[in-house]
Amino acid sequence: METTVAKVNAVTIPRWFDRHLHVRDVDMLRNVLPCTLNQRAIGAVIMGNLKHPDETSTIEKAKGYRWRIRAMLGILQTFGVTTNKDFEPRMTCYLTDEITPEEVVRGFKEGVWCGVKLYMADQRGLGGTTNSGHGVKNLLGRYPVFEAMEREGIPLLGHFEAVEPEVDEFDREIVSVERDLDPLLNSFPGLPVVFEHITDGRAAAFVAEVKHNIQATVTAHHLMINRNEMFRNGMNPVHFCKPVPKREMYRLKVREYVTSGHRRFGAGTDSAPHDESAKMRCYGCAAGIFTAPTAVELYTTVFDEDGALEHLGPFLSENFLGLYGVKVSKETMTIERKPLAVPQKIGNVQVFRGGTELPWTLVG
Repeated sequence: METTVAKVNAVTIPRWFDRHLHVRDVDMLRNVLPCTLNQRAIGAVIMGNLKHPDETSTIEKAKGYRWRIRAMLGILQTFGVTTNKDFEPRMTCYLTDEITPEEVVRGFKEGVWCGVKLYMADQRGLGGTTNSGHGVKNLLGRYPVFEAMEREGIPLLGHFEAVEPEVDEFDREIVSVERDLDPLLNSFPGLPVVFEHITDGRAAAFVAEVKHNIQATVTAHHLMINRNEMFRNGMNPVHFCKPVPKREMYRLKVREYVTSGHRRFGAGTDSAPHDESAKMRCYGCAAGIFTAPTAVELYTTVFDEDGALEHLGPFLSENFLGLYGVKVSKETMTIERKPLAVPQKIGNVQVFRGGTELPWTLVG
């Protein structure tokens, strides 16, 4: 006799926390911040690779960026754009070759930033993603900073991709794991590390199995698309991001770890808005996928497809939040099984899955 499994039509979980978010600045900030607020996030780890990345590599400049975000929250609430009054931006220190261990520690102790973001750049100052050219060129030279971070329990939030042009684009993550991350963990076994926006099943296996204090954030789009989507019906810049989506077998491996409920993996959207003029140009197409308007519904769809809705709450709202000084919310949110039309654009920013329909809707 076949067993009929009842379909779940609503899921109620604690309000969630986005562990990796880009909200940009000024006009773009005004346009995209409401998307995350209206998704009922209690806060987010804000990535600081702005047009001039050094704006978040000192204590005073990081304070200034946080002030601008909080000021925008007030403006949006005053004009009734959002009712989310308790959103907390958790800032990051953009690590450079110049910043001192003392500055990193002082900014953490003063509550200016919750962690240090590592981007790597080559000797010519070319980074692996948007505005990462000010990143670290000499990783070994930053070991005194990592030593101080280990001592103080400061999380390292790493974009682990090899940036040298001779490294194959689809192997940049695993090359960095073997060359950069593994030696770093062995040198600083007590350093808390978050592998940001992990995409490669080989890297995910490393995170899941290594005996170190390491976690990983995972985006909705990397759970949903493989590298073919960048080339379907011709070049598709809407699906171009860094790290690039990987081959199907690696996407499925990452997804297996996530939807099985492995506690080392948590939601970090890496929602990265770009004006359409930058996203659609023939040369130098901007890397980034904008998922903020429907992030919760996208993640819910993934867990539903894998029959794993019981693991959605921990992934979105619980796993390793303490690393950022955040507590699991006592408030809840409900996602219902009812169709949601995804907007094509927010302002001049193309939305992931824009113009399609998702089977779940965040309500209330």
